Amino acid sequence: MFELIPYQRFRDTPAVRFFDVTIADSNARDLVVHSGPAVSPPDDKETGAWQFYLHPHQEDNLLAVQGGRTFYLINFRWNYPFHIVRLEAGGDILRIPPGTFHRSISDEEGSVVMNQAVREADASVAREFRVYNSGRIPRLLAITANSAPLPKLHGVSW
Repeated sequence: MFELIPYQRFRDTPAVRFFDVTIADSNARDLVVHSGPAVSPPDDKETGAWQFYLHPHQEDNLLAVQGGRTFYLINFRWNYPFHIVRLEAGGDILRIPPGTFHRSISDEEGSVVMNQAVREADASVAREFRVYNSGRIPRLLAITANSAPLPKLHGVSW
């Protein structure tokens, strides 16, 4: 399942703090900047259906550097498949395993998130960043429907 990983502050000097946020085996880094209340990936323009990413060969390790972002995670293999996880600057690192549908929404002011990904040898950007439309995947649509059981919340209130 997903994990929230703490990290360590290792040094302080006047008005400066140093943190070790290293993710072992990370072999790719992304810096994702949302300007304002962005949704990633955006909802389907025609139907409004939620859309998700799913990385078959990539583990994400996400750290909010500035602002806040809320992640919606769905994995059919988990005992409870739907979770909503809140990341805020200075909080834990969110580890999302391969095969997990995920999307995020930034706060009104936007956010900056660093991803220290772990990509398998056969990973490719084209395959890892496909967009999946919940309106075309019945099982995904059923989990996100208003009549479905409420998701498990982590750091966010309903």
